[in-house]
Amino acid sequence: MPTTEVHGTTFTKAAGAFLAERTEFANDTRRILDALDALGDFAGTDETANTFKKNYATALGKAETYVDALREVYPAVADRLAEMRTSFDVANWATIASLPEVSDPPKLAPKDGQLI
Repeated sequence: MPTTEVHGTTFTKAAGAFLAERTEFANDTRRILDALDALGDFAGTDETANTFKKNYATALGKAETYVDALREVYPAVADRLAEMRTSFDVANWATIASLPEVSDPPKLAPKDGQLI
């Protein structure tokens, strides 16, 4: 079975990646929403078009709210990953400190290789 090696820096890198992704996410969604807005009045002016525009505006407003809420979660995730590094490092040191003391290894006799 393969093993996963984790180091404290793994959490720091992941935290940085979340912060970078937050910026990318915000930029990407802004471009998408701006592109939709640039389409202009594509629905027309009849009753069906007006109903569509009203529902579309509502849905777009909700989408922007959801995107903003999701974007605001990214820093909290990054903070928790950074905190995990601290917990991870503390746990490593606690484990090392709790290891039993090991006496000096036996010495070999210089001539015949026997333990002294």
